[in-house]
Amino acid sequence: MTLNVQTFPEEWYQFVVGQKFNARSVNQAAGRPWGGAGAAISSRPHTQLWVNEVTMAPLADHMAPELGPVLQDVGSFIQRAKGRSGLIRMSWGTRTMPWYDRNLAASRVGFSDGSSFSDGSLFINGMLPPNVHVEESAVRGANYLVLGGFPANTANVLRRGDLLEIKPGGVAAPFPHLYSAMFGGDSDSQGRVGIEINIPLRQGVNANDTVSLRYASTLFRLTGDEQGDIEDTGGGMGNVGFSLVEALDLVP
Repeated sequence: MTLNVQTFPEEWYQFVVGQKFNARSVNQAAGRPWGGAGAAISSRPHTQLWVNEVTMAPLADHMAPELGPVLQDVGSFIQRAKGRSGLIRMSWGTRTMPWYDRNLAASRVGFSDGSSFSDGSLFINGMLPPNVHVEESAVRGANYLVLGGFPANTANVLRRGDLLEIKPGGVAAPFPHLYSAMFGGDSDSQGRVGIEINIPLRQGVNANDTVSLRYASTLFRLTGDEQGDIEDTGGGMGNVGFSLVEALDLVP
């Protein structure tokens, strides 16, 4: 079966008005016809996976393209994801960057004289790199990682709940490889930090594998072909939402 992977566009996250993005424990009785959990669950008594319920803002088919996606853009995107071969790579809209960076973004600064750019925008100084790396290899099932590439001797480079996507060799994995930090951590003099992760490693990792801190994502399937159906509300406007479950059957 040829897989059809679509990435949820970054510019669409601003139109997500409701999202439940959680790690859940499920058992083998929880499989769904199109859900990605089915095959993986059948061989394990219990497992953990990410679930993702999304509600978009009301959209119009007459919106100017530069203002955002029109209703049929989103409808067509979801339609292409239906069926077992359809996959959506998506992140948590309010955690597309780690807490450290979100905190900096909330405290932007201007020039030393107190002025700003002509459009009123400000600087954001000292943000973390978008990608760090695995410092020490770890086996499948491990729940502790040592990461490197952070600014040295910096407090709270990771905070509990920050999302981490592992990309072997710098490339997004063809299976779910998303985790969250269970505890925060300070970097040492070499820019390293050790953390416990939620959801044990789905696959072993090697030293120098890339770890994305920005738009950390995983692969989902729609929970059913009724997901993403457009509700016309009149006047060329409509509502759309959809529910996703992680495609664990892709894990080797």
